[in-house]
Amino acid sequence: MVDKNDVLSGADALPEAKVAKSDQAAAQSVSVAVRLQPVEHSQQPVFSNFTTVQSGTGVVFIDFGFVEPQTMANLARLGQPGVKAPEAIAGTLACRMALSLDTTANLANQLNRLLRNSAAVQAQVAQPAQEAAQGPLEDAAEGPVH
Repeated sequence: MVDKNDVLSGADALPEAKVAKSDQAAAQSVSVAVRLQPVEHSQQPVFSNFTTVQSGTGVVFIDFGFVEPQTMANLARLGQPGVKAPEAIAGTLACRMALSLDTTANLANQLNRLLRNSAAVQAQVAQPAQEAAQGPLEDAAEGPVH
């Protein structure tokens, strides 16, 4: 299920979505199932390790690209003394998306929510491991047992 606020801008082309949006209070949240049908090979994931964002008039362009992992590793060393920055880096454009400002805002909200949830899950997983690691240290701090 997807929150109505996450999908309305993507479904603006649907007249019923616009009617539902204007008839309901802005604060009200409605869950709507959205089923996207694949076209050609659109269901195949495209790997990207590099993104750029550019703004246009009422549109945001997001380019997803792929740069060789060795090149990415070399870029990480750019701040070190004696390392010369390349003039340009070769990469492959994997996908270009043109999003409305509303859709971009919804994407940002969804990504932020995903990142917050992922961080919370990682913290929950790390906490028992951290407590287990601290357990023996606390016992050692009490002194030797004879």
